[in-house]
Amino acid sequence: MSLIGALNIGKSALATQQAALQVTGNNISNAGNADFTRQNAQVLPQKDTQLRPGVFVGNGINLTAVQRQIDEALQGRLRGSISDSESADATQQWLGRVEAIFNELSDEDLSTQMSKFFNSWSNLANKPQDIGLRQVVIQNGQSVATWINNLRGDLGNLQVDVDNRLKALTANADQLAGQLADLNGQIVTAEGGSGGQANALRDQRDAVLKQLSQLMDIKTVPQANGVVNVYVGSAPLVVNTDNRGVGLRQETINGNLQSTVIIKADNSAMKLTSGQLGALSQVRSGTIDQVIGQMDDLAHNLIYELNKLHASGQGLQGFSSVTAGSVVSDPTKALNDPASGLKFIPTNGSFVVHVKQKSTGLSTSTLMQVDLDGLNANDTTLNALTTGLDAITGVAATVVGGQLKINAESDNVEISFSQDSSGVLAALGINTFFNGSNARDIEVNQTIADSPALLAAAKNGESADNQTARSIADLEGKSLASLSNTSFKERYQAMVNGVAVSAAAAKTNAEAASVVNQTLQSQRESLSGVSLDEEAINLMKQQRAFQAAARLVSAIDEMMRTVLQMT
Repeated sequence: MSLIGALNIGKSALATQQAALQVTGNNISNAGNADFTRQNAQVLPQKDTQLRPGVFVGNGINLTAVQRQIDEALQGRLRGSISDSESADATQQWLGRVEAIFNELSDEDLSTQMSKFFNSWSNLANKPQDIGLRQVVIQNGQSVATWINNLRGDLGNLQVDVDNRLKALTANADQLAGQLADLNGQIVTAEGGSGGQANALRDQRDAVLKQLSQLMDIKTVPQANGVVNVYVGSAPLVVNTDNRGVGLRQETINGNLQSTVIIKADNSAMKLTSGQLGALSQVRSGTIDQVIGQMDDLAHNLIYELNKLHASGQGLQGFSSVTAGSVVSDPTKALNDPASGLKFIPTNGSFVVHVKQKSTGLSTSTLMQVDLDGLNANDTTLNALTTGLDAITGVAATVVGGQLKINAESDNVEISFSQDSSGVLAALGINTFFNGSNARDIEVNQTIADSPALLAAAKNGESADNQTARSIADLEGKSLASLSNTSFKERYQAMVNGVAVSAAAAKTNAEAASVVNQTLQSQRESLSGVSLDEEAINLMKQQRAFQAAARLVSAIDEMMRTVLQMT
C-alpha cells in the first residue's frame, strides 16, 4: 500500500460523492415534476489490490450507474388505469349531456307535451264541433312536433360535437405517436448499446406514453436496444422509429355519418376499448346514434299510427281538393315495394271514398280495394290507384310529380274518406294530421293548421261524432305491434330511463376507475416519486462523505510533504 494508492482512493471518493450529490440535487429539483422518475446513484467498491497472499487492500469506490427507480410492470398497469379513468370520465361527461337534452326532471319536457297533446284530443271528443278545441289540438300537435324536432336537432348537434372532438384527439394522438417514434431514435443514439440508460429521454418518453394512454388503451413492448414498440390491441402503432399514424375516417352509411379511428398506414380500424378516443367512439356509435334511432323510430310510428286513424276520419267539412304529402318515386311499382320510395308501407286492404253533394246532402260511398298481397302480379300501384279514384263520379284524380292529387269535379262536391284498413291514405299523406317520416321532419299538416274544420274527429261522417278523436286520445297508452307491444308513453319512458341508467352507471364507473388510478399512482409515487425528506438525508450523508474524502486527500498531502522533506 502506497501514499499514491491512498490518494487515488480519496480521489475516487471525491468524484463519486460529487456525482451522487449531483443525482440528489437533480432529484430535489424535480420534486414537483409528476413525470420525473427518481434516480439513484449505484456505487461499488473498486477491485482490491493483493499485497501478499491472503492480504487484499481496497482501492476506493466507483460509480457504476445512475438508475431510475421504476417498475415497468407497475407503469403498464398505471397507463391502463389512466386509459380506463379517462374513458369513464369522458363517457360520464357525454352521457350527462345526452341526459340534459331530455330535461325530464322538469315539467318542460317531451313527455309532458305528448300528454297535453293526447289530452286535447280527449277534450275534443267531448265537444267535437268546437273550433276552439280543434285549434288547441293543432297547437299542441305543433308543440309536440317542435319538441321532437328540437330534441333530434340537439342530438344531431351532439354528434357533430363528438365528431369535432374526435378529429382534434386523433390529431393529438398522431402527434404523440410521432414524438414516441422520435424519442425511440434519440434513446438508441444516446445509449449506443453501452448498457446504460438515457434517463431524461426515457422520462420524456414515459410522459408521452402517459399522454397517449389518456387518449387510447395502449400496450408497450420494450426492446433490447432501448426502443419501446406501442400497440393498440394487436395492431402496431409505433415500431422502432416508425409512426404508422392515427387518423379519422368519416363515411356516410345509410344516410348516417359514421366516424372511425384508424391506423393511417393501412387504413384499418383501431380496436379501441378505453381512453378518451375509445369512449367517444363508443358513445358516438352507441348511445347517441342509438338514441337518435329511437327518437326517429318513435316519431315515425307516432306519425303513421296517428295518421292511419286520422286519414280514416272526417272533419266538419270535406275536401274540395287534397294533395298527397308523400312522393312516390316510381308510380308503376306496387305501393308496398321499396322501389316506390314510400316511407310508410301500406298493406293489403281497402278504404272508402265518400262524395257528398253540398246542395242536397246526398252522399255516395265507393269501396277502393288496395291489392298488396303479392299474388297474381296485380298489386296496386299509384297509377292503378289514381285510375280507380278518377273513375268515381264527382272525383278527378291525377299524379303530379309523383304526388297523388284528388279534386272534386265541381264546387258542389266535397270528398271525405273512411275505413282505411290498408293504411295507404296515411302512407301517401292523404287526410293526415302529421307530415314527415321521422324526428327531423315531423310537422303538423299545414292544410289542417289552416282549416281546423278539416281536423278529423268523427268516424261516421256526423259532425257530432267523436270516435276518431277518442281513438287518437287512447293512442298514448295503447300497446302497438309497431312498438313491440308497448305504447308511445312506455316507449319514450324506456328510452329516457335507458339514458338515465347509462349516465348513472357511467358516474359509478368513473368513481371506481378514479380510485384504482389513485391507488396505482400512490404505488408509483412510493417507488419512483421524490421524497424531499429522504433526499435531505442523502444530501447530508453525501456531504459528509465528500468532506471526509477531502480530509483524507488533505492528510495524504501532508504525509507526502513530510516524506519529501525527509529526502
